[in-house]
Amino acid sequence: MGSRLTRSRGILARYEDFCLAGLLAVAAVYFFSGYFTPVRFDRERIEVQVIKGEVAVKGLYQYTNTSRLPAILTLKVPFPVDREHPPPEWFALYQSTEDGRALSEIWPVVRGADISFRLVFRPREAKWVRLDYAQQARVSTGRYLLTTTQAWRRPLARADFLLRLPRNFDLIASSYPVGSATFAGPWKAYSFSMTDFYPQNDWEFAWDESRTEAAMGRGEQP
Repeated sequence: MGSRLTRSRGILARYEDFCLAGLLAVAAVYFFSGYFTPVRFDRERIEVQVIKGEVAVKGLYQYTNTSRLPAILTLKVPFPVDREHPPPEWFALYQSTEDGRALSEIWPVVRGADISFRLVFRPREAKWVRLDYAQQARVSTGRYLLTTTQAWRRPLARADFLLRLPRNFDLIASSYPVGSATFAGPWKAYSFSMTDFYPQNDWEFAWDESRTEAAMGRGEQP
């Protein structure tokens, strides 16, 4: 009888150890993988600047830990790549202030075309991340990815967008309505803002160099 009771206790102890190990494994996946997270994506501010043959982007993104516990967030960095728009010539990631001032560089993990990075949050902490990149444009069009926001399954509280073109370029298309052009130095700028924003389409835009400048660039009389 005593040996049977001892064996039962041994089995129960092993079962408890197994359950504890399982709980620890689940907790490790939850807290350290960064894929299950209480962090939400709240705001973004995007500035796009076009020069001849290139699109440069500066993006600011706000993430907030909604939990009373620390959290880890793993993010992938996608780019709008196609035959006419090859992968960016360079990119850089920073933790930043709300106005875009870089605080510290973020070193991503790069595996082929997959780029990812992690952020660690204190309880209830909000962070801004800045992404800069420049991409060759073999045609006079550009695209900024917005539909990736759908993976968060909630709208952005606010999103602001600014497109700068040289004064001798004309904006001929935008998939989102923009305001009238404003002028500053050698640039003309177009902007739009959205609240409660759950985008169904990416932002696509196209421009055209003025006929006068294009003709002069070819050595012709305008």
